[in-house]
Amino acid sequence: MKYIRNRAFDVSYYKDLILNYLNQYGEANRREIDEVLLDKLSDVLDETQKSTKVKNLLQAMSKQDGTIENAGSNKIPRWVLTAAGRNKLETNRNKTSFNPESTAFVFWINCSRY
Repeated sequence: MKYIRNRAFDVSYYKDLILNYLNQYGEANRREIDEVLLDKLSDVLDETQKSTKVKNLLQAMSKQDGTIENAGSNKIPRWVLTAAGRNKLETNRNKTSFNPESTAFVFWINCSRY
């Protein structure tokens, strides 16, 4: 179990957590995003490193990905989804939705006949 707490998730996992939170609640301040992410970050990181990781994620999502934007101020940020963020969520939903023509489903149907 210790290995799992020390191992970090992929960056896309953390970004998806933020996108899903913003989709559910409409907006979030930094404290709320910290509450979502900090306990999921690797235990190898100290509090300063975790805070920097969250800051870097927010900056990447805002500046590089364009999936979120600051609707507040620099001093008191209020993060919201952009159209690109909503599109990414929709794309993620379509990837994970049930597809009856998937190979695994067809294989299961064919095997269940015997």
